[in-house]
Amino acid sequence: MAIIEVVVPQLGEGLQEVRVMRFLKQPGDRVERDEHIYEMETDKANVEVESPYAGVIVEWLAKEGDILPIGAPIARMEVEGVVETAAPAAHAPQPAPAVASAAPPREPVAVGARLELIIPPRTRAYARQKGISEEELRRIPAASGNKLMPEDIDAYLAGRSESASSAEYVDYPLPQQQRTFIYRLKRSSQLVVPAVLRRPARWDAVRRVVEQFKSNPNAPVQPSEFQVFAYCAAQATLQHPKFRSQLVGEDTLRQYPHVNLGIAVARPGDELVTALVKNASALDFVRFVRTLQSQIRKARAGEDQADASIQLLLTYMGGYQMVDAIPVLVAPAVAILFAGEAFPVEGVPHVNLVLTFDHRLINGVGGAEFLNAVAQNLEQAEAVVQRGMEG
Repeated sequence: MAIIEVVVPQLGEGLQEVRVMRFLKQPGDRVERDEHIYEMETDKANVEVESPYAGVIVEWLAKEGDILPIGAPIARMEVEGVVETAAPAAHAPQPAPAVASAAPPREPVAVGARLELIIPPRTRAYARQKGISEEELRRIPAASGNKLMPEDIDAYLAGRSESASSAEYVDYPLPQQQRTFIYRLKRSSQLVVPAVLRRPARWDAVRRVVEQFKSNPNAPVQPSEFQVFAYCAAQATLQHPKFRSQLVGEDTLRQYPHVNLGIAVARPGDELVTALVKNASALDFVRFVRTLQSQIRKARAGEDQADASIQLLLTYMGGYQMVDAIPVLVAPAVAILFAGEAFPVEGVPHVNLVLTFDHRLINGVGGAEFLNAVAQNLEQAEAVVQRGMEG
């Protein structure tokens, strides 16, 4: 048996990186050649990737959610037979295993030009704890032989700290969450045709709802202004089905009975993650607020809940003195709705609502009607919440 590294294949011209969605097999599982072993997201679609070998998965070298460049190692496998070590062509499939040898190699080897460095599992796990990416890990020199050890990582980090004290600048690897966000933005820029609409909306009814709950010691929840806004937006999708839909390819509209609502959540260090409320428009007001509060707490703890089911995103800048913005739409959502800091108009608090939507699916009138529906719900927030309490 030979232990080899399986790399991310090149599945299309111009493809530079992919996002690992989920693993279909676990370490210790035996797989056949051409059997699906993991799912990855490209700039065009989600793809289940086939194993180029028959054998046993030893370990995954990445985590679900990681962004990997084409050609990066994603798994180690114990395979049957002798494995060719010539680097595969850019658009060619991985080479099939050759006929079994009488004396197969026992040390791990890698496909392509990776024979010079062996990274044991405990070293790779230690690198993840230190925030070192796979790409950076492969640049760390091994002190002895060709096996990288945890102490090599310590030496590398110590040297980086010493050089940083006298350098003009310091390079830091981007956090995984930010790399994921960049990947989504790049994918969206290749797919989405954005359009933007803006209008003000009254905010006084939203504040009255919050005060009513705050003044009631027996209230089942204590909603914030944002949570009332989010509920009003979710309810508006009931009459506007395109905002609980997705575009599949270029010719199929997939419509859901209720909206899956994504919420942009800020974390320390200007990190951005997404909280997700599934079937948000089906929830009564109390369940909606409790679910939203729970999901936001998880997001602030670092759990990014974004997935392919989101249709509508919300972003709220109340408290940051930002009254206007043009929100950036991130696919597969079909729209993102911004609400800013409240400002007075003739003594009445208002907010600006800004909607960025995918013009491939939603036209100007459809976007305007949805935005007007959200504004109307905000202006009648007491009645909207009351209906939600009764339902």
